[in-house]
Amino acid sequence: MRVASLAALSCLLLASCRAGPRSEATPPEDEVWIASDAFQKGEAKVVEARIERLSQPVVTGGRFAFDDERVSHVFSPVTGRITRVLAQLGQRVKKGTPLLAVLSPDVGSAVSDEVKARADLVATEHDFERQRTLYAEKAASSRDFETAEDNYRRARAEEERALARLRTLRSGQIDAVTQEYALPSPIAGRVVARFVNPGVEVQGQFSGGTAVELFTVGDIDGLWLYADVAEADLSDVRVGAAVTVRVLSYPDRVFRGKVDWLSPVLDPALRTARIRCSLPNPEGLLKPEMYATVAIERPAVAKLALPREALVRINDHPFVYVAAGARPDGRQVFKRRQVQISERAFPPDRAAGPRLPYDPREPSAVAIEGGVAEGEKVLVEAIHPGPEAGQVSLTADEAKLRIAIATVEERDVPYTVTVGGRLTFDDLGVTHVFSPVNGRITRLLAAPGDHVKKGAPLAVLVSPDLGSAFSDEFKAKADLIAAEHEMKRQREMYELKASAQRDLEGAQDNYDRAKAEYERAAQKSRLLREGAVDAVSQEFVLRSPIEGEVVARAANPGLEVQGQYSGASNVVELFTVGKIDHLWLLGDVYETDFPYMKAGAELDLEVSSYPGRTFRGRVDWISDTLDPVLRTAKVRCVLENPEKLLRPEMYGVVRIAAPMREAVTVPRDAVLRVGDSTVVFVERPGEANGRVAFRQQVVVTNEQIPGDVVPVLSGLAAGERVAARGSIFLLGL
Repeated sequence: MRVASLAALSCLLLASCRAGPRSEATPPEDEVWIASDAFQKGEAKVVEARIERLSQPVVTGGRFAFDDERVSHVFSPVTGRITRVLAQLGQRVKKGTPLLAVLSPDVGSAVSDEVKARADLVATEHDFERQRTLYAEKAASSRDFETAEDNYRRARAEEERALARLRTLRSGQIDAVTQEYALPSPIAGRVVARFVNPGVEVQGQFSGGTAVELFTVGDIDGLWLYADVAEADLSDVRVGAAVTVRVLSYPDRVFRGKVDWLSPVLDPALRTARIRCSLPNPEGLLKPEMYATVAIERPAVAKLALPREALVRINDHPFVYVAAGARPDGRQVFKRRQVQISERAFPPDRAAGPRLPYDPREPSAVAIEGGVAEGEKVLVEAIHPGPEAGQVSLTADEAKLRIAIATVEERDVPYTVTVGGRLTFDDLGVTHVFSPVNGRITRLLAAPGDHVKKGAPLAVLVSPDLGSAFSDEFKAKADLIAAEHEMKRQREMYELKASAQRDLEGAQDNYDRAKAEYERAAQKSRLLREGAVDAVSQEFVLRSPIEGEVVARAANPGLEVQGQYSGASNVVELFTVGKIDHLWLLGDVYETDFPYMKAGAELDLEVSSYPGRTFRGRVDWISDTLDPVLRTAKVRCVLENPEKLLRPEMYGVVRIAAPMREAVTVPRDAVLRVGDSTVVFVERPGEANGRVAFRQQVVVTNEQIPGDVVPVLSGLAAGERVAARGSIFLLGL
């Protein structure tokens, strides 16, 4: 199917004309004549059109995604303030591994609610048992018995509700005293994304507020690939069919999987059906949101076939040269004939031996629909070693004087990936401070640029929430003391036979309720007491959750703020505290550069603020997912910033060192530009008359790599000799 084949045939034709006694004869425009000895020398080859069993796969485009049983989006079930971030990006975690710790009043409330509900259940159960005994003895009415039974059922339901809520929290680790909740990973996998900072206030998923995703945990050891199959191909697609997949990032790799689901409905606009394929990914090379070329296996069919090399394209129409006898001088005649081919080419179906992977770019056989009959002989290729275009020669003295010859070598060459990057805070070294209570700011104690330690005061607020919380605790404590006194009195009277058992049980139940209520109120006030100044003045001190510099302040004296625990939707950030001793650099890497990106690789950063200066760092993390719009993966780099010259939100050029790669190389002087092509001059050995000959060779190079040598991606082989210094003089010859 190459036009070059036609040129080779023409060269061979001219050579054969010169060789024979009737060299003046020329073939018609639609024929080629090949000398008989060309077949023995391997300069030409003929094949016979025959029936082969060809496997024509269904080829379509696909997109990788997480196996939805291997990915989880993690939210906090409680409202509170993050005190510790325990999981790092890229870290592999087990199911139940703590991801972060949240200081939350919901923990204390859940525990105290369950204690209070259990106390109510015990009290109603006592009353129910008592009324049932009295009713059996005809000493109580059915109404009293039924009322006690109804109260018991309500209390049991309430205790089950409180216990279920507490059981949900106990899936993590809770501390009822400190009210800290450790958020566990719901599945085993890798931390793919993290959206939290220490000190940030978060809304609980069940609080009715706006909860945000905190972590994404996923496992890419196995991925799903979604593809759309045209309606006409659906009859050949089966669940369990093998698929072979290629991606842009690894063009030389074939990934294998199978179809595990076929949609029962069609897209009404595209007239396609969605399929899902499962692919193992033990090396982690494939990423969610990657696009892929998918070949779906279908049964082999018997087709008349020819090698693809037999086709010659003329004006986008396929032709072959079919054997048409021999001339009197012995030359074989091949007549050009147009053929009809299948839309796609097939790899041969081999009954024995391993099946070759399907490569849609290089099919090895073509199905012939018409134009050639079975058994006809077809010219496949003709190779002529005669003169070539672009050949020049010099005398030995001229070559020695004007041209330096270099040998093409295989060597390890450095490689760098260049991307744009944006500096940002290490998300564990910055916190966004909100007020946990409703109130009015009366004093500001920290200004932008101040360095503050953990726990340092930032602002003072007057908050009614403070008084309410403390008064609730005082009232609950008073009720607890009163209930305790009553319980002791009833116990003493019951021991002296001066009161009924019912009165003692009632006093005990009231004490249990009062104790549970006091614990609930104390849990809530304990969180506020850390920042409280005076319960009477209701002043609350907002403190820094971490050590760092006050980067931003949005608070003003007299400003009314909403509390983070109030459930309000307009809670505003008051302070940003962070450290810039070391920073993160975030960049986007294209799919084609994935094979060369490794965690730990060194990098250089250049920013416009300091021209000529290079900042060094290392790659810390490479995202397991792609941006579905930009087709890039996020890469995170760590840079030390002891002089604090770099600032978050600066942009710069990042050069990331990739592993050394073995490549065929030539001196940079050997590479020339001719029009839109890149060429080198290759020495031709064995030239007569003592001359040195060179042929012009088109090559593909990677000239972005610095240095005196240039990697050659195609067009040259190691050991060949090329013109280096002075090669530009050959263009004028």
